[in-house]
Amino acid sequence: MQNYHVVKKVGVILNTDTRNKLLVVSSLVCVVLLVIATFFDLQISNAVINYNSIFGTVFQTVGESPIHIVFFLSGQIGIAYACRHLRDKVFAVFLFVGSVSLSVWQMKQFLNVVLSYTFSAINNVHKHRPIGLANSDGMAGTGSLAMSFLICLVVYLIFTAILQYYWLHKQSDQQLARYLLVAVFASLTVWFAEEVNATLKNDWGRFRPYELNASQTNFTSWLHPNGINGHKSFPSGHTMAGISCVIFSWFATKQRTREILWVFGVVWGILVGISRIVIGAHFLSDVTFSFFLTAAIIYIMRALYQELVSDSLRTCLISKKSDIVLLKSEF
Repeated sequence: MQNYHVVKKVGVILNTDTRNKLLVVSSLVCVVLLVIATFFDLQISNAVINYNSIFGTVFQTVGESPIHIVFFLSGQIGIAYACRHLRDKVFAVFLFVGSVSLSVWQMKQFLNVVLSYTFSAINNVHKHRPIGLANSDGMAGTGSLAMSFLICLVVYLIFTAILQYYWLHKQSDQQLARYLLVAVFASLTVWFAEEVNATLKNDWGRFRPYELNASQTNFTSWLHPNGINGHKSFPSGHTMAGISCVIFSWFATKQRTREILWVFGVVWGILVGISRIVIGAHFLSDVTFSFFLTAAIIYIMRALYQELVSDSLRTCLISKKSDIVLLKSEF
């Protein structure tokens, strides 16, 4: 047991050191890209913009999904935890109702976004317009209310059954408690990132590339806030949601799985950011600032988790026959 604690402590130090180095390197990359964007934002946008891009249209449709999935997953964990702790009926009822509400609402939001962009793309094709043209700040409807409700209900019940029966039902009480703790931090992280992004969007009032007039005289640098005017190019909401995909790695208990999910999240965030420039919804500075601001928020929240939560809650003890396997639940 003493050997385990020594190894665990060294591992934490090495991991923290590596993460700090990555943060420094990422910050330098951010500064370089923002300097480039300061002088060439408009030129880069004009050079790569393509409203007929399939790549841009696909990521425009599904790029924001990570934030909704994080909330949905957190709600599902809350449901499972409430069902395991019926002894405290008041706590269980409130947690259950709140978790169901959260997961249902986020499934609805996810489907609204995906269906809205999908219908917009189909409508553009029918009217012989570029497929990627879509109003990012006021999307089209998603069809009839009854049909939307039916689709949401069916999809919600299917994924709830899968997660509850094939995953959460099989977890020990201690592992489920660990998941609940991670879910709370994950939800707070996404919520805070969304609030910061939305506030900056409203206050900056920057025109999107597709909102510029023919002479592009209403283009402004990312260093120039215009105030609240209904335009919301800076920073990119899709990119914020894209890099939030990294948060899925927090739920993994195996180191290899955690690393794969982390790399996938970074790649997903980069692809979403590039797609937003290609489709004409954002400038390079919009996606760069959003990517690294959100990454910084994720880094801080993860560090807070490690600082504030005791090892007894962050460590899952699993017994397998005569062996005892200790799994440390760090993100």
